[in-house]
Amino acid sequence: MTVALVLATILDVALGVLLIAVSGFVLEGVNNTGPTMPDAALFVAMIAFSFAAPLTAWLVRRRLSPSVTLVIALAPLIVGAIALIIEPAFV
Repeated sequence: MTVALVLATILDVALGVLLIAVSGFVLEGVNNTGPTMPDAALFVAMIAFSFAAPLTAWLVRRRLSPSVTLVIALAPLIVGAIALIIEPAFV
């Protein structure tokens, strides 16, 4: 369980760093040519979620079952995968 939680934490932090790295490209010109403000707020919330989910999983790992803890830790990756699957449908 601990190994899986460590791997999930590394993946979540890597996702958060990736989102921060591309945020200049995604959010450039929010008021002119970039996304609308609600889209930008959703992007920033996903960055925060990428760092908050593994921290929450580590804090509640003693109180919740291992499977629930792992789902909490993997939630940003699951949300990202669903967004990648759904996104072509809206283009």
